[in-house]
Amino acid sequence: MNKLKLTNQKKAGIIIIICMILFVLLGFINRNPFDLMNKDLILKGPSLLHPFGCDDFGRDILKRTQSGLGISVLISFFSVFIGTVFGTLIGALCGYFGGIVDDFLSSIIDVLFSIPSLLLALVFVSLFGSGIVQETLALGIAIIPSFSKMMRSEFKKQKELEYVKMAKLIHVPTYRILFVHILPNVTETFVNCIFIAFNNCILAEAGLSFMGIGVKPPLATLGTLLSEAGGYIRSAPYMVLFPALTLILLLLGFGMLSSGESFHNAYSKRFKN
Repeated sequence: MNKLKLTNQKKAGIIIIICMILFVLLGFINRNPFDLMNKDLILKGPSLLHPFGCDDFGRDILKRTQSGLGISVLISFFSVFIGTVFGTLIGALCGYFGGIVDDFLSSIIDVLFSIPSLLLALVFVSLFGSGIVQETLALGIAIIPSFSKMMRSEFKKQKELEYVKMAKLIHVPTYRILFVHILPNVTETFVNCIFIAFNNCILAEAGLSFMGIGVKPPLATLGTLLSEAGGYIRSAPYMVLFPALTLILLLLGFGMLSSGESFHNAYSKRFKN
């Protein structure tokens, strides 16, 4: 079984992600409601009571950033879960069985893969409306093609190894060969794929919300906060600065976790066979 190697870069990524989680949890201590408006605090700069300042409606930006980060991560988590489950299943079937199964499923995946993930999610949200559920499903579906291609490559390679041939010889059930024997041996690539999918999902979610087709008010994500602050870059730069830094740190953390030669090698295999 492959063992995950924690390099210094990945350790730094873990530290950043833990800090982001603590930042969200501290939001529960922050008693300022994320949607409470106060006309006396409109566009007020950072202070002791409002370290990130207040927006154009007098709402506390710190609280809104904490809430927005939590919602962004929640959407991305369930989206990656959907993409991981279906992507792994399709990739495993294609790589292990080959033949007609591979040709049929791969042709569908190739069509979806040819469409940019953000565009695919955009079309889905446009057809079925905006909201947390719709956005989560849209991003989850967008993740499936790339995930399934990487898993297909890994399962196709593993099925030719001796331990799989021996398992077939003693009539081990197919589902056990796929998910009990092969899957643990592609752990490093599998985990790296999850992290990079999480990273891409956060970025895509921010893009959808920035365009105004993400979650519905009064809820907000990091993309929503950046969209709302677009007209105040000069007069109130802190409205953009703090949500943007939060998003950058989050992407940096998952980017560090997903780095590694093993992932990039696996990713390049999607263009083969």
